[in-house]
Amino acid sequence: MLNVLFICLVSCFIIYIGKHVWKKGSTNFIAGYGKIFTPKDEKQLAKGIGLIIMLFGFESMIFPILSLLFEGIGFYYGLLVVLNFFALFGLMIKDQVQREA
Repeated sequence: MLNVLFICLVSCFIIYIGKHVWKKGSTNFIAGYGKIFTPKDEKQLAKGIGLIIMLFGFESMIFPILSLLFEGIGFYYGLLVVLNFFALFGLMIKDQVQREA
């Protein structure tokens, strides 16, 4: 039970980080920023990345609690983590291929 409480506290911190990225509108923490990757619409990209980070925080909070009630739910959590990973790359690719306005 103490593990679940610790995970919930870490998840709250992850949600806070996502909210901070969303509000700050900066993506300079991305590896290769300015050298390999330069965002075209940084504010929009930061909102998307912040949202995905917050969703990951909520998922990380909910699944350990659900695992106390249901067995074998770890597979679905792992699947969501992989989907979050691909969503981040999808946002970065979308930013790079979007047309100049």
